[in-house]
Amino acid sequence: MSISPLSGQERLRASAAAAALRANAAGSAASPAAAPRQPDSVSISDQARSLGAAHKTAANAPDVREDRVSALKAAIAEGTYAVDSRILAAKLLKRTGSS
Repeated sequence: MSISPLSGQERLRASAAAAALRANAAGSAASPAAAPRQPDSVSISDQARSLGAAHKTAANAPDVREDRVSALKAAIAEGTYAVDSRILAAKLLKRTGSS
């Protein structure tokens, strides 16, 4: 990695920023009774809370829907499970066409 030298404009910005920092440091040391620092705080909106709760619920949901699996197993065992070949073919074409 090479370090490129600063251009004239960048040097000017850097020296102005350094001067501003020195002025702020000198001003804060000269007046210790300046405005007291407020502690950091964070507020979370209701929308963010809802989104967090939804994310947690989705993360805790099981990957396999046992009720659906048992219903399909029962339909297969009873011989009542049927597949519409047109719908299956359309979904296969749609899936292979998009990848």
